[in-house]
Amino acid sequence: MSEYTREYPYEKTMVLNAVYDAVDTMNFLIDKANSMRGTLIISSASFPRIGGRVAISPDDTTGHTRVEIFPKCEDAPLLGWRCALLDEAEALLRQAGLEEDL
Repeated sequence: MSEYTREYPYEKTMVLNAVYDAVDTMNFLIDKANSMRGTLIISSASFPRIGGRVAISPDDTTGHTRVEIFPKCEDAPLLGWRCALLDEAEALLRQAGLEEDL
């Protein structure tokens, strides 16, 4: 698993909501969203080269949900936001009282 991919032991809807909240907390913009498919296209108004696609997909065999981030720019100094977004989503899941599962 890539360092820009994380799996959470929750339903897709719970993880999707945490990702939406993390995007909002980090002041990113949601350019496009398809909740049924579990995809978001996000960007930063402050830093136009930061952003990309976020894919949220359930694994029916394990009951986990995977979050993958695909940046629009692979410039090394700009890649830290991906870990920050995943960390923020995880922190929000913990705040929701789900920390015993993470």
